[in-house]
Amino acid sequence: MAVHEREPVSICFTPASNATAAEAGIWTRPDFRGKRLAPTVVAAWSQREHRNKTVLFYSTTADNHASQSVARALGLTPLGWIWTAR
Repeated sequence: MAVHEREPVSICFTPASNATAAEAGIWTRPDFRGKRLAPTVVAAWSQREHRNKTVLFYSTTADNHASQSVARALGLTPLGWIWTAR
């Protein structure tokens, strides 16, 4: 988590995990976006989670360009797509 004046401004969390894998989710307060906080917070999450997990994921959607920018900044490799039935 990144904090400014005792207020959280960027938080990386784990929306899904099991015994060997964890997924990262990131939220950054709108007035702090674009300041490269998200990649830093996700990297810190990764270092912490990698102590207990062997597989880490960062998920994003095709239209979430800000989140894709975080993935690129971290040098992450795209694995594929999730398809849903409607």
